[in-house]
Amino acid sequence: MDIQDVESLGWQYIKERQMNTARGEVQFSLHEGTIIFDSQELIVPVLCRQEVPEILIGLPWLENRLLIVDRKRGVLTLGED
Repeated sequence: MDIQDVESLGWQYIKERQMNTARGEVQFSLHEGTIIFDSQELIVPVLCRQEVPEILIGLPWLENRLLIVDRKRGVLTLGED
């Protein structure tokens, strides 16, 4: 996520973090973000840096959810455990 977007949301800075990407090793800022998903407030780690327009959602927040991906039909279902 772009650093300007994270700063505008007021999400708390945690630390710098090196990550391996398709372009090699990159330095990111790690923030703690709050999102509302399915009427539930979740705290999620957010990696950001300048000029990163994409929002990437990691997997840890799925630990207590059921995720079913039907690629043939193009359907993704997210439900309770």
